[in-house]
Amino acid sequence: MALPAGAAVVLTRERADNAPLREALVARGVPVVEIPCVATVFVPATLPAGPFAAAAFTSRRGVLGLERAGLVEPLLAAGPGGGRPRIACVGAATAAELRRVGAEAEIVADPPTGEALARALAAHLAPGSAAALVRGNLSAHDIEGDLRRAGIGCSPIVVYENVAPEVPALRPFPVAAVVVASPSAARRLLAANPWLAAAAFAAFGATTERALRDLGATRVHLTGTALPEQVARLEALCALAGGAGAAP
Repeated sequence: MALPAGAAVVLTRERADNAPLREALVARGVPVVEIPCVATVFVPATLPAGPFAAAAFTSRRGVLGLERAGLVEPLLAAGPGGGRPRIACVGAATAAELRRVGAEAEIVADPPTGEALARALAAHLAPGSAAALVRGNLSAHDIEGDLRRAGIGCSPIVVYENVAPEVPALRPFPVAAVVVASPSAARRLLAANPWLAAAAFAAFGATTERALRDLGATRVHLTGTALPEQVARLEALCALAGGAGAAP
């Protein structure tokens, strides 16, 4: 892997997920190194018995996986009483993916986290109702538990698996910041590159922040999933690293 001469921002998501942030940083002259610590395998799925008052999606991959399984229309079709489930999701990217398949999210969690999605569903659904939760095999937050404690039934539909790619062990190089979106990515990255624990981290959400601190990282900064916020946070971390990647 070719390494830049200056202090770099390390991106740890899959390349397609990294793309908007990578392009924004490169346009500002920020060196970027990609170390994907997440890989996705879509798996067959079946619909649990409904009806559902809501269909909730925890990620863009959930929409893709449901589409690959041919279950978008069956899940979002009207139930026996004639009503369609309300559509809820985490974040703008997932809402955009839903629009691509012809579905409009009524509830978009803000901030875009599992905790916020659970709170939004509990606020919009009556106790005794049920929600279908389209998700992967791993979850940073117990959405199902939150809903059940609020008196709302929850049926998971697992449409993809988060699997471990081969994470390279790299010799140390100058790092301005490391972007981590999930606890599993944090574990894989630092298992292969323990020297990175001394770097500054930009973590997506409190759960990932806690995981990084538990793994020995001490300079962890929370950032949201909105691109402008991410870019601003990373430019600030680059400036702290000695001006590398600062906006011209």
